[in-house]
Amino acid sequence: MPLYRTYIQQLKFNGIEYTKGDAVDILEEYNVVCEDFPFMLYPKSKQLPSLDWPGRDGLSVYTPDKLPLDDYDIDVEFLCNGTEESVRNDISDFCKFLTGRNDGAIGCRLAVYNEYNGIGRKDVVVSEINNDLFFMSENDPDAVAKFKVKFHVYDPSTDVTPVYETVGRVKKISQLNFE
Repeated sequence: MPLYRTYIQQLKFNGIEYTKGDAVDILEEYNVVCEDFPFMLYPKSKQLPSLDWPGRDGLSVYTPDKLPLDDYDIDVEFLCNGTEESVRNDISDFCKFLTGRNDGAIGCRLAVYNEYNGIGRKDVVVSEINNDLFFMSENDPDAVAKFKVKFHVYDPSTDVTPVYETVGRVKKISQLNFE
């Protein structure tokens, strides 16, 4: 079975343009793999604006050309393996990266692409890191730790994809009007 990777890029948006950090392969950089990143291809639509006239039947509804999609939360499970000390350090460094608290951080707004489901989104922000940071078997140097992070996807429709530098190495995460 092939190993599917998850790439995350820190972003900063000043209202006009994005500043982008490097695309990070979280397995290579933090020894963390994503068990599942359940992006929604088509999330719930926003409620359409309407007027309810007292003397008329039904509603007068504004119907746009494209149905607007609502932002959403996703719960993501990550796995990390190693000794207890290395797992603690890797998870701590990874969480600092996700929240923009790492050295050289660009920001806490993220672009994320998951190879398994082939979906990527921008304007993704961490909303919660599980307080039960991880579970690990006792004294096992090859133990696997699991931890959960809740993300909020503010842009549910912009598809982002990886741009490969060489075979298997991602250079950046891109989108047509996101370059």
